[in-house]
Formats: sequence, structure tokens, C-alpha cells
Amino acid sequence: MMLTIDIGNTTIHLGVFEGRRLRTFFSLPTSMARTPNRLRSRFARLSSVDEVILCSVVPWATSGVVRALRQAGVPRVRVVGHDVRVPLKNRYRYPRQVGQDRLVGAYAAWKVYRRDCIVCDFGTAITIDIVTKAGEYLGGIIAPGLEISLDALATRTALLPKVELRRPPELLGRDTANSIRSGLLYGCAALCDGLVTQLKRSYAPKAVVVATGGASSLVTSYMQTIDHVTPHLVLDGLRHLS
Repeated sequence: MMLTIDIGNTTIHLGVFEGRRLRTFFSLPTSMARTPNRLRSRFARLSSVDEVILCSVVPWATSGVVRALRQAGVPRVRVVGHDVRVPLKNRYRYPRQVGQDRLVGAYAAWKVYRRDCIVCDFGTAITIDIVTKAGEYLGGIIAPGLEISLDALATRTALLPKVELRRPPELLGRDTANSIRSGLLYGCAALCDGLVTQLKRSYAPKAVVVATGGASSLVTSYMQTIDHVTPHLVLDGLRHLS
């Protein structure tokens, strides 16, 4: 059994694989990494796990998770970027600036489709990245995610409330909460459709477009450019690195 872990700014996503099959998936708040004892109790239930491979964009959380895993008796823990490298040619101007999760997601898409791919990841931030058929990571785009945008509207305005993110009944908002929902979901979809269209035109006209991340199933229902929705793409990419 292998445990794959994707540590994001808000959420830690975890998947237990038996061979190629994802047997179990669950999520924990990233803040839990500040209390390794709580994490250790969760990991202690995974007694059948032989190996862990993880990627992280939160350095302080990485150390907490690794410590908890070792205290729970996991025999082998590897961290992407330290113990294992993503086997893509990184064409970023400053390669170390690329989040390991972005590289792992690009690698996972490339492993599946073996052609030019555009990967849209809808997490705390929205990232849109390109990997070529030849296995070259070209670069990408970063934009604020849905929750960041919701928080910004609530904290930077006097009268707009923090609303629960769900599908608006129609495009035209007829109350404040649904006006915000329409603006965020239809706006995010239009933003990403426009960026994907421009990226395909300029860099990869025949690219397959893959969406992933916690909000992917919600946002992509409003988009026109997505070919495949793979919610656990990064976890599957980590499995490929084993």
C-alpha cells in the first residue's frame, strides 16, 4: 500500500493506493500539521501503508506531517523536491520557483495522455500550466482561487457578506449573495476559458485540457474548454513517482 499526500495552503489531500487503484481518499485541514500528535493518531490507522510520497507548498506543514508519519511508524517517507525529482524538463526561468504540486500535476497529465497538456488546478490559487508531448514543463499562470476571492470581497468591502459558495440559480444575480456567486463562478469560468484559449493558440494548439483540484467539478461545469476532469490528478502523479 502507498499513501500519497498533497499538502496545500488550505487542505491536505491524502490517497491510499493499492497498485494503480485509489482505495481511500480523505482530506485534513493544513492547520492540523501544527499539532503532529493529532496527525499521528490519524496516520496510526493506516497500518497497511508501506510507503509515503508527498509534495507540499507549505514548508512548515511538511515538517509536521513528516514527523507525524515517522512517529506513526511509517517505514519510508519521501518528499518530492528533496528525495525524489519530477522527471520533466523544467523550462521555468527560475525552476525552483515552481510549486512541486504543479510539476506533479503536469507530470500526471503527461503520463496519461503523452501529448501536449494544459492542466487547470482549482485550489486555494488557480494555476494553469503547460507540459509538452516531449515532457517539457513550459510554465503557467497563477490567479486567485474562489475562496480567496470570497474572502477579499467580504473583508475589503463595507457591505458585501461572506457567502457560501454554491451554484447560483441563474447567471443574473437577483440578490447580493447570488450576485456574488454568479460573479465568482461564471467569472472564474470565463477567465479560465479565455486563458486556456490563448495558451492553446500561442503554445499548444492541440493540447488536451485537464482540470483538477477541490473546486474543479464546480467550476468546470461552467467552462467550455475542459476535456477531462480528474479531481485527484496530483495524488495519481505522486503514485507514478514511486
